[in-house]
Amino acid sequence: MKLSNVVLLVVLVGIFFSSCNNYQEQYEALVEKNAADQKRLHELEEEDRLVRGEYSLAIETLNSIEDTLRTIANNEKEIQRLTQQKEFSGNLSQRQAIIAKLQALRDANEAAKDAAKKMQKRMRSYQIENQQLKKMIAQAETRIIEKEEDLKEARTIIDDMELALAKMEGQLTEKSGQLDDAYKDLQERNAALTETNEKLATTIADLETKNDFIDEQAKAYVACGDKRALRKAGILSKTSMKKLTKTYQQSVRENGDEIDYFNNDQIDCGADGEIIYVLPLRDESSYEIQGGVLVVKNSKVFWATDKTVVLVKNN
Repeated sequence: MKLSNVVLLVVLVGIFFSSCNNYQEQYEALVEKNAADQKRLHELEEEDRLVRGEYSLAIETLNSIEDTLRTIANNEKEIQRLTQQKEFSGNLSQRQAIIAKLQALRDANEAAKDAAKKMQKRMRSYQIENQQLKKMIAQAETRIIEKEEDLKEARTIIDDMELALAKMEGQLTEKSGQLDDAYKDLQERNAALTETNEKLATTIADLETKNDFIDEQAKAYVACGDKRALRKAGILSKTSMKKLTKTYQQSVRENGDEIDYFNNDQIDCGADGEIIYVLPLRDESSYEIQGGVLVVKNSKVFWATDKTVVLVKNN
């Protein structure tokens, strides 16, 4: 073989081996790049899947927030209705029932607000690129903040109502204590009054008895007439015009007149005849005869002799 051919062969073999090494390096580089591209594609697919999933979760969360805000709004309407009810100016039990409803609504709104804020926090963790969805999320956040302010106002109103109710209960408790004291005092007064009434009744009974006695003692009995009429009535003795029968007092009571000598200082025997004797005999200075009329000048002395008087008239 010629030297030139050998050299050429060596060169060709060197070029061949050199080309093979170059292709191997390129191949390995392509394999490595392909692996990197596959990994990135997988990462992009995973990211896309997550983003699409968060988008759905965001929509679902927004709907939940909307439902929660709607519930809060409905509860607010009920709170407003209850705070304006006329029944709250009623008795204590009615007010307590309304306050219990208001407390339940307030607690429900507080729980709903907390749930909305949690959902709001969850929304912020989503990686959402959709501008319309971002706008909806921002609006939801604004509404949650507004509702939180409304809830503070409602809480203040309910707290004021609870304070007013507590004050009312305190006043009622105080009044109840005062009423208990007043009732005990009234019972004591009634007991004392009952005792006083019993004593008064006894006193009245005694006075009535005494009055009856006094009335009886103030009674005087008068018989007036000529000797014939008086003897016929069994008052005047048949033997003398100046002598009375033993039963004259009983006869005078049965046939004569009854007078109250305290209020009578004149005894009128009528115009038919004049009085000639006053029996039983008594102090003549204690009376005066004026025809058919006897004038008592000293009642004490006159009636001291006898509460029965017989006036004998001439014919």
